[in-house]
Amino acid sequence: MSNPVTSETLIRKLKHSVLKNLSDFLDPHDEWKTVLMDIQKPTGEPRYTQLHVRRFQRLVAQGKSPTVELLFDWGTTDSTVGELFEILNRHKLFAPARILLPVYYGFYSVNSRHTPYDETIKQKKRENNPHNTISNISHGIILLCFTLNPGFYTFTFHELTQITKSWDDRPVSAGGSRLGEGGFGTVFKGLLNSTPVAVKKLNLVDDMSPEDLKTQFIQEIQTLKRLQHKNLVNMVGYSSDGQHSCLVYAYMSNGSLLDRLACLEGSTALPWQVRCAVALGTARGLEYLHHQNHIHRDVKSGNILLDEDFIPKISDFGLTRASSKRSCTTVITERIVGTTAYMAPEALRGEITPKSDVFSFGVVLLEILSGLPPVDENRDPKLLMEMKDEIDDEEITLQEFIDNKMEGWDMDCVEKMYSVASRCLSERKNRRPLLKEVLTELEDFI
Repeated sequence: MSNPVTSETLIRKLKHSVLKNLSDFLDPHDEWKTVLMDIQKPTGEPRYTQLHVRRFQRLVAQGKSPTVELLFDWGTTDSTVGELFEILNRHKLFAPARILLPVYYGFYSVNSRHTPYDETIKQKKRENNPHNTISNISHGIILLCFTLNPGFYTFTFHELTQITKSWDDRPVSAGGSRLGEGGFGTVFKGLLNSTPVAVKKLNLVDDMSPEDLKTQFIQEIQTLKRLQHKNLVNMVGYSSDGQHSCLVYAYMSNGSLLDRLACLEGSTALPWQVRCAVALGTARGLEYLHHQNHIHRDVKSGNILLDEDFIPKISDFGLTRASSKRSCTTVITERIVGTTAYMAPEALRGEITPKSDVFSFGVVLLEILSGLPPVDENRDPKLLMEMKDEIDDEEITLQEFIDNKMEGWDMDCVEKMYSVASRCLSERKNRRPLLKEVLTELEDFI
């Protein structure tokens, strides 16, 4: 009698019948490409490139299954069923996930790379208990039940007050809980049974009405319920019973890209390879959003968070706009929102278009190359995007523009990234590339 398949089973030991069943779901709509692009080396770098995609694609003409051949190839690295299961769940490929591990189907960890299968059965009753409390959360890992939309843990405001040390407004570096300012609120560090989380307490800003703030709160929750990707921030839960609505996220130990590029608190300057990986991961997250017919509308380095392995996570979805027509096209709005230093000309006129996200990402690429902030009142020009004109007019050289604290760069790759950034920053939106084109260009040289 054969051994049952578990999360620890090696992929190369799966029966051909199982691989064939997986291919029946992943081959028809090229979902195997989604799996392929999420597979990583132990270093955190992508294992496969567009060259591999084309190689596996050619197998179709030979009557072979790209899914089966991909799993044969990945299986040579002693990858496990658990790793594959997590990728499938992350991309909402629930049917093939159920084929692999039907017993464990429906549970995942929001702040761990590996699904805690051994804990699943023990915690299943507790996690389905509507009277759940923080004390029920074992080892700080919250297991959420998957339906078509993943659920979030509902905290009370009192519980969040406890885990943030009564909203201690001193910086974390000074022994307090305050991490910084996020979109529409202040972010605090909290501890759930020794596991850190980030808690955003929403506040009214400028001329925003309470109704507008409530809309941002609901929009953030609904967006992160529908969308899951390795390069989008993980939401743990929320609270709406107190004076302030709150959102709870997995903690990103390396803070924002904006802070890391500024080397805040004496942090080491990011080397070129890390910056390239951040650019690539961010592009993947944005391309996923656009593929899902969502426009972020506030892409900036302050909204790109870095986990302990410097994997970028796009955050702040309160301004995100989803198309009711299931297409990512231009919409006109009376309310102009976003961050001026990143905004495309049409965004300043109230147009909502995916090409505005592309423009903003171009500014982020300039930040990655230069280490400079997007706006500096003491700099001429004040806006970083305008320094592109100085480079193009040869008033400064690209080499002078590069962050002199950055190690490991080479001019050929720098020029290619600058070329991508320059096209993203075209004044006319129809001259800018699509996000998927940006991603392909970055993958070609990173």
